[in-house]
Amino acid sequence: MTETTDLHWDADFAATLIGKTLLMNLTFLDDDGEVLERQQFFGVVIDADEGEGIVLDLLGEHDGDTYTLPPQTSAIKAAEAGVISLAGDKPDFVASWIIHGPPEVANDLDDEIDQA
Repeated sequence: MTETTDLHWDADFAATLIGKTLLMNLTFLDDDGEVLERQQFFGVVIDADEGEGIVLDLLGEHDGDTYTLPPQTSAIKAAEAGVISLAGDKPDFVASWIIHGPPEVANDLDDEIDQA
C-alpha cells in the first residue's frame, strides 16, 4: 500500500459500501479540457477491493451490466436529501469523477463488442 493509496482508500468505509446504492456522475474531457460527454450511472456496490476497485451492478438503463470504479473511496460521499438518479431512485452514496479521455462502455458491453 502506498501513501497515495492511503489518502484515497479507506478499507473500513469500503466494506460498508457493499450492498449500498451509488450514483456516479462522470464527466469526460478531451486533451484541451473540453467536455466530451457526461454520463450518469446508478447501481449496487457488489465488490470493493483496494487492488481491483469498486464494482457496481448497474440498474436502470444498464441493468445487469457492471462498471468498475478506481479504488478511491475518497471520491464517495453520502447522498444528501433530495439527490436522485435519472431513474428516480434515491442512492445511499454519490461519486463524481472527471475523466481525461473518451468514455468507455460498461464492462459487460465491452465483452459484447469484443465478440462482435
